[in-house]
Order: sequence, then C-alpha cells, then structure tokens
Amino acid sequence: MRRIIQVPEGARPETPGLPSLAMAESVWEEGYSLVIDELADGTLQTFWMHYYGASAEMVISGQQLTGFRKEIMAAAQNCTSKPAVLEFLMQLARICARARRQKHSLHVVAD
Repeated sequence: MRRIIQVPEGARPETPGLPSLAMAESVWEEGYSLVIDELADGTLQTFWMHYYGASAEMVISGQQLTGFRKEIMAAAQNCTSKPAVLEFLMQLARICARARRQKHSLHVVAD
C-alpha cells in the first residue's frame, strides 16, 4: 500500500491522525500507461513511476504543490474511462489543494 500523508511543518509522517490518502496497487497499475506514456515529465509522472520501496517515496511542498495539482487535473481529463483512477486523482487533487492552503507538505510513503 502506498499512502499520501498531509504533514504540517514540524510534524512527522508517523504522527497519528494526519489526513492521508491510500493508493491501491490496482489504481497504480490501471493508470500507469496513462501517466507514464501520455504525460510530459513532471511531478505526477515522478510520483507514478514507482509503487514499492524507497524509490516510491517523496515529499511535495510549497510551490511544487500548485504544479502537482495542475498536472493531476490535466491527467484527470484523460481518464474518464478509468473511474477508479479518476476518483483517486480527484482525491489527490483535493488533498494537494488543502496542503497548499494550510502550508503543509505531502509525504508519499510506501508501506
């Protein structure tokens, strides 16, 4: 399982009760060709590249959150035939916008 955790400044991703979003392996697999093959290099492509291990983990913060959300919304337009991927992308866009508003970062953790 892969999780995206909204982390306030000074907190750690392990802190209980932080908002998070789980990414199922099936969503990753179903959206892989859409994101990797169809999109230009960017944060979303980097995010989608790996699902397991340390290479799947990353931190997204500050202005990078704005660009990440734009990439997510652009990708979402192309996956209406993949409802699970579309739903995940919309949830990811929401947590991304909330993190930006609250000046938090997103930590991607591969469990």
